[in-house]
Amino acid sequence: MVFKWAALFLSLLPLAACAIPDPPAFYDTPVPNAAPGSLVSAEPFAPVPGATAYRVLYVSTDSFGAKIPVSGIVYVPTAPPPPGGRDVVAWAHATTGIAPGCAPSLDSGPDMAASVPGLSDFLSAGDIVAATDYQGMGVAGVHPYLIGRSEGAAILDSVRAARQLPGADASGNYVVWGHSQGAQAVLFAGQMAAAYAPELHLAGIAAAAPVTDLKGELTEPFSSNAGRLLAAYVYYTWSKTYNVPVTTIVYPQAVPAMDKAATKCIGNLGEAIDAILTARALNPVFRSHPPQTTPPWPELFDENSPGRAPPGAPLLIVQGTADPTVEPHWTRRFAALVCSRHETLDYVEFKGVKHLDIAEKSLPLVTAWIHDRFAGQTAPDNCPR
Repeated sequence: MVFKWAALFLSLLPLAACAIPDPPAFYDTPVPNAAPGSLVSAEPFAPVPGATAYRVLYVSTDSFGAKIPVSGIVYVPTAPPPPGGRDVVAWAHATTGIAPGCAPSLDSGPDMAASVPGLSDFLSAGDIVAATDYQGMGVAGVHPYLIGRSEGAAILDSVRAARQLPGADASGNYVVWGHSQGAQAVLFAGQMAAAYAPELHLAGIAAAAPVTDLKGELTEPFSSNAGRLLAAYVYYTWSKTYNVPVTTIVYPQAVPAMDKAATKCIGNLGEAIDAILTARALNPVFRSHPPQTTPPWPELFDENSPGRAPPGAPLLIVQGTADPTVEPHWTRRFAALVCSRHETLDYVEFKGVKHLDIAEKSLPLVTAWIHDRFAGQTAPDNCPR
């Protein structure tokens, strides 16, 4: 989901001119007609203590099952593998934008490793970490923002691709872990796992502030530039992915401003300021019709809201009570749905924690929970029975 940096705008406006990187030639590598998860190419990435990092390109599938290229980063520990091989943690990132230049794998700066919460803990435990960019980021194309099937496939195929790297020595076990957009993505990966990647064993799903009810969370009146930027991301990518004219819900005269906002990344503070300032052009109103009642948008929101299938593995969901982006009542409602179906869920709220901070604040719990799933321990379940 969109990050809210408003309190820092005035003091940090000079950062708003940060340039979005152009993906290098690596991302244009021809993709063979190979099975989903096939590793196409890999190159050394920025050094990380205790691991060899690779920028990777692999085969995945889009929202309709067609084969596509997807990029990402994989971290392989340098220590010898444990008996039985290394388990894999598949990280799904929060919103960084929807343009190809917004891919996390384009960032080789000193803070690159910090973009994967818990990375050092996982590497110390001997786990491989696979971090997908998702479709249409890094590699050219339209990023299907918050479209569950594409995101889920990109995550599952990142695990397959990671297993093919030199020295991977991977076991068949993996856990998926994501924040915000990535949390919605891992919920879909879990629902898809048994049918899409039956050769692997999904041991658990950890989700921080997941987007779970798109019809409710994405169709409220947007009162801030950050909210309008989020709307621009959704309307732009969904109209192109599903071939639905965006003018069914957006005034024609607002389309150029929406298209411009859709080109902006929010992967760092400077980019976020630039993006949200650009979204001011959408103020005060740019929607002509409510998407929650304008076909086919309601059906698309339902299709991309998780919970329409079993989760696929034990769940850990963490949520901040002071989150204005993914409001707690939506996550509580999803947790109640999971519990009503007698699934295994550990739902934990962090008092006073906001959206941007929940992944880091919950790390001690999340890393211990993931370690226990790989160790085969019984997953905690705090659903009322």
